[in-house]
Amino acid sequence: MFLKLCQGGLGRRVAKTVARAAEQRREARTFRFTTKLKELHTQNEEMASCQKKKKIMTCSGDLVEKGKNADIHLEGMEQRQERFHVERTRNTTCDGAVDYVGEVPVGEEDTFDRVNEKAVSEEYKFIFDRPKHLAHVDDEPVVRRPGCIIDIKTLLRNNWTFPAVGFNSKLEIPIYKFECGPDDENIKYVSVPNDIFGLPIRPDILHKCYYFYRTALAGYTERMQLYKWEWPGSTKKYRSQKKSGKARMNWRKTCGRYLGVKNHPLRPFDQRTKINRKLLWKGMKIILSAKFAQDQIKVVDNFLIKSHKTKYAVKYLRNILGNNCNSALLVHEGKTDVNDNFFWACANIASVKRENVQGVNIYNLLKYRYVVFTYKALQNLIYELKTYPHKMKWLPTCATPDNSVAPIPEKVKNWDITWKEKKRRNNFAFFDKEALKKNIEEWKWSSDLKGALKVKKKDPYKNFILTKFSCNEPLPEFVKYEYLFNVEDSVDGAHGDVATDVGGILEEMLNDDDYLEGRSALSALGLGAAENDRGEMGEEAAHDEDSDDNSDDNSHDNCDGDDDGDHAEYPDEELPPRE
Repeated sequence: MFLKLCQGGLGRRVAKTVARAAEQRREARTFRFTTKLKELHTQNEEMASCQKKKKIMTCSGDLVEKGKNADIHLEGMEQRQERFHVERTRNTTCDGAVDYVGEVPVGEEDTFDRVNEKAVSEEYKFIFDRPKHLAHVDDEPVVRRPGCIIDIKTLLRNNWTFPAVGFNSKLEIPIYKFECGPDDENIKYVSVPNDIFGLPIRPDILHKCYYFYRTALAGYTERMQLYKWEWPGSTKKYRSQKKSGKARMNWRKTCGRYLGVKNHPLRPFDQRTKINRKLLWKGMKIILSAKFAQDQIKVVDNFLIKSHKTKYAVKYLRNILGNNCNSALLVHEGKTDVNDNFFWACANIASVKRENVQGVNIYNLLKYRYVVFTYKALQNLIYELKTYPHKMKWLPTCATPDNSVAPIPEKVKNWDITWKEKKRRNNFAFFDKEALKKNIEEWKWSSDLKGALKVKKKDPYKNFILTKFSCNEPLPEFVKYEYLFNVEDSVDGAHGDVATDVGGILEEMLNDDDYLEGRSALSALGLGAAENDRGEMGEEAAHDEDSDDNSDDNSHDNCDGDDDGDHAEYPDEELPPRE
């Protein structure tokens, strides 16, 4: 708050009760000092300035004391006005601004001055909006899409370590159809990894990577300057120094005498700067994270268009990127997701660059505002970034926590005690030539590079065959080889009970209305169609029919007699003699 002191020092009144910062209060206390110092340096009134200077020097203690008193008074006024705040609003009916003092509502004692919503445009209202939730490391998983970031306050304070999309987020990118209208709602979503599109944004790493590509593109400089011994001219001493009283001199063409002679001349060299491959790999993931956070990454299905006209390609790009896009990088996988029509349509657009996945780098992603990937190109890029550490052999090679070589294990105590006992027993045993020969013939040298040096000549497991044992019963043969005969029946039907199926067939035949009682009925049924064709039956057919009827009758009579079974077998012939 600012107190305006009267010149007389007797009457004091408060001009305005306005909340000011500590710096403004300090300026107010030293206001009289600055005004008097300005008057000291006036050139028109030198005598007056001297008198004023003397006056200030004599009363400097009084001014300091007045400043202290004003500070004490300010603190007292702040304590009395702590329950009030100042709102500055513009009245629509008045031309000037009106300042008034009101009581703070309950729960808003610590808030800043409220901003007039009508005076702030919709584009910048997000600056004054208070975040409903401050991001934290242990946040719940949230689905985030390009442009959806955490609160600005947390992000600006921890931009080096806090990802723009927060921790534990599930990242999704919409996949648009390239050759479609602006109102097409057929949009799909693809999930992308957080370790590529959700890293903290590091401007220092991007700066190093950007200038690495810039110097690499600059190439090999051809600027050539000469040393002094390369310039044409004599190397004789310019003049004698003895008894001349002048400075000593060497050659006439020495450095500094003639323009162009340099002590350290510029030579052709490669302007490329050195950088670690890990830094480039990490910078690539950081720039993709920045594109995701700024909503500058788009994904389409493919770049296969029907027309080669540029106006249609521009129309499709405007539908996806909007009307405020000034440059774009179009990335495709190869020749499967792009055609010649797209090549011809984009060839004459100056602000659009078409690139393959292998040609994408940090410089191009920084140069162009938007980047448009095809679905195949995005999958290929993610695969390349994931497998790059394995390709460069950065992954741990030793199975230890710190990736160090494991120590050589110590020998187990008495690990060869059996062999020593056997050798000692053989040394003190009676020499037996036959036993030694038998032992030598039992073993042979091994031909394998690994394993024991000597193995037995006769391998006990030589004829051992490993077989696959199963707890289930084996399938029947007709099911096992069913595929060879193109059987359309299912395998489940083949496992059914065969006896049940046969019984069902017999029952169906017996219950059939067209059941044939004898062989004659079967022959008559078979000859019915032929009789209709010929129109009459031959004599042989009639004779066969009569003989069949007689045989059926005889068999029926013979079956009735139980006492004589042999007569049924030979009805018209003599019985054979019994043995």
